[in-house]
Amino acid sequence: MIRARNDGDDMSQLASQLSGSRTMISRSSIARAIVSRDMRIVMRLLLCFVSLTAFAATVRAQQPVASPGASTGAAGDTNTKIDFPSPDGRFAVLLTYAEDLHSIDLIDRTSGHTLQRLAEEDSDRTYWHLLWAPDSKRFALMTRLGHPIQGVDVYVRSGDTFRKIELPDLPPADIPEKLKHGRKFPHVANLNWQEATNWRKDGSLLVRIDTMIDGEGSSITATRTVVLGFDRAGKARIVTSTIKYQTETDQ
Repeated sequence: MIRARNDGDDMSQLASQLSGSRTMISRSSIARAIVSRDMRIVMRLLLCFVSLTAFAATVRAQQPVASPGASTGAAGDTNTKIDFPSPDGRFAVLLTYAEDLHSIDLIDRTSGHTLQRLAEEDSDRTYWHLLWAPDSKRFALMTRLGHPIQGVDVYVRSGDTFRKIELPDLPPADIPEKLKHGRKFPHVANLNWQEATNWRKDGSLLVRIDTMIDGEGSSITATRTVVLGFDRAGKARIVTSTIKYQTETDQ
């Protein structure tokens, strides 16, 4: 009877051990499943992070790069603008209007690198604009110094930069006294205002010079048209010069 009880106890202990083993195996399987699930979540998060990083890098690479030192707006009261691209797409100019200095620089249009300073003025009433020749080897630079005065300079290509050539003195657009008929014209709207209007097929440049006065309900305008020719060395000469007058009266 005592042996039977011992066998029963052994069987009970074995059953208990087997049950404990099954419990441990079950818990281990659950733990492995949880770890596997967590790893999958971590891997998905890592993949999302890598994708977002790559997307952000692509967006940054596609954004245009501002010219070094260029700024726009109220900061420092400086405004910059890239304008007047050359016909061949290689050049442009950087216009800078600061509080105490206005400047214009020739730049490489692709890189934004400054090639040369064309002009600078400490007047806040100075402005420029360009007229390129079709072959991109020359341009006319018009400089407005306040009002009513504007002048013209011509630059020719020399390697990767341009040099200013000497122009002959352009004749003025004067208004004869006889056209005034004794009337007073106290306001000068334009005074020998020079404007390069067209590069011609033969390489010459058409320049218009205007003087306009008005007062007492009427105005008189003198317009001189000058054609500038250039030799192979870039030397300029006046080919033709004509002038005409126009009188207008308020009705």
